[in-house]
Amino acid sequence: MFLIVLSMQKQKLIEYFTYFVVIAFLFGLLFSESVLSISSVLLLLLALLNGRFKDKIQFVKREKTIWAFAAIYLFYVVGMFFTNDFQLGLWELKRYLFWATIPLSVALIPNVDEKKVWNLLLVYVVMVFLATVHTGSRIVFSDYFQIDNVRYAAKIPHVSLSIQVVFAIFILLISKIIKTPVLGQINKWIVAGLILWLFAFLGFQKSLNAVLAFYVTGIIFIVWFFKRNNFPKVVWLLLLFYVLSPFAYVGNVAFHFFNFKEKKPDYSLKTESGRSYTFQTDKYETENGYHVYWYICNAELFSEWNRISDVKIDGIGASGEKIYDTLLRYMTSKGLKKDSVGIVSLNSTDIKNIQSGIANTIFVKHKYSIYPRIYETIWEINKYMHTGNPNNQSFSQRIEYFKATLYIVKNNFWGIGTGNFKSAFDDAFVKIDSKLKPELRNYVHNQYLNYLVKFGFLGFLLIIGLLSMTLFKKNQFKNVLSIVLISIVGVTCMGETTLETHIGLHFFLFFISVFMYHSPKLLVNSFIKNE
Repeated sequence: MFLIVLSMQKQKLIEYFTYFVVIAFLFGLLFSESVLSISSVLLLLLALLNGRFKDKIQFVKREKTIWAFAAIYLFYVVGMFFTNDFQLGLWELKRYLFWATIPLSVALIPNVDEKKVWNLLLVYVVMVFLATVHTGSRIVFSDYFQIDNVRYAAKIPHVSLSIQVVFAIFILLISKIIKTPVLGQINKWIVAGLILWLFAFLGFQKSLNAVLAFYVTGIIFIVWFFKRNNFPKVVWLLLLFYVLSPFAYVGNVAFHFFNFKEKKPDYSLKTESGRSYTFQTDKYETENGYHVYWYICNAELFSEWNRISDVKIDGIGASGEKIYDTLLRYMTSKGLKKDSVGIVSLNSTDIKNIQSGIANTIFVKHKYSIYPRIYETIWEINKYMHTGNPNNQSFSQRIEYFKATLYIVKNNFWGIGTGNFKSAFDDAFVKIDSKLKPELRNYVHNQYLNYLVKFGFLGFLLIIGLLSMTLFKKNQFKNVLSIVLISIVGVTCMGETTLETHIGLHFFLFFISVFMYHSPKLLVNSFIKNE
């Protein structure tokens, strides 16, 4: 009897500790990659040590979906037979082992009832909120609001945080609509306030990937919401408005970018000191409708700037760019001529902005919105089209990565294998005669193309097929939260190797596994039925 009681207490202790480890896992998703790694290992150990070994073995044998996840990891193992860099190959094997371990760990977590799942989702949403408050405070009360620095304000990569913010928004919305336990019972005004804050935070972070994921997932959500509530057809006009509004917004940014206020230079114009301006009409860069390389008087620029600034005009600013280049762009964005009068017009805030590397007043006036990120992308595309120079431009560099990827895929039908991506891309950049500086050369930021590069066309199809089959087998395309998760990750995979980032892979595998093996009944057919 004593042994039975002791065994039950031990079982309870393991269950409580497992629950604590899961919470630590959620904390790691938002604050610490090291905590995430440690909790992942502990979760697996607890799942395996929790007795009933025969039952577990039978469950694993019966549950083919666990083997399907492991089979995806097997592609990396097989790819090792073709590696030219064994050390890098081992690094990949270690990094992506979680394809096999996380679904297994989650599936074997003992006694996960529906209440615990809802409680975990509540804990997760609260942690997302705290992560955004922490990151938002660093953005607002420090220099992180700058367009190049805002991405480093969070404790984790900005894309990893942003996509989790998107997921949290839809967890709150869906929980309130289907009246789930715990989250669905929170006061509607508190939920509305949380959603508004999280949505505003996406503007703070300026992650186009996450915004696009929100947009696409929002379409799915609206369709689900309207069908669920049998709204009249006229209400579907709201969906049309939602679909078209981002195009109107981007179009507005593009219109202001290409709405040139200076049609042609006035060569007869002089500075107040009687000096002539220089005009480099062969350069196409503009800021807020004004030409960057028109109306420049370097003699006055150099003398006046060096008089008012500790950082000299031929020095380097905080962003790594030359002060001279930033000064030209910033003064142009204000509609100033680049002379002594223009320098005098700059206030102390302007001077600090220029020294910090801020090249346009838009980045200050709209620092809490996505507007500067869209403007910057249009600026990069325009410059790349006119000069072919992609260096130090996020979007333009991605175009070069894409070109290198196409070269690799074209010349490696069966893929390059595990551990070879660095050498393959280094070689590809040389072969396509890329203008990218060596230190800026990187692999493609697209998960689908990344699989094509590593495992070839057949491997890519098999991975997508295995993942799709697993989700269909567990009816995850009937679970509204699973569809939201799949949509968010699927969209971000177009602009990021989400499933090959440490947090991205853990995020997807953990939540999809929870929904697959421990989904509350309220979610089972939530996408197709009006509960």
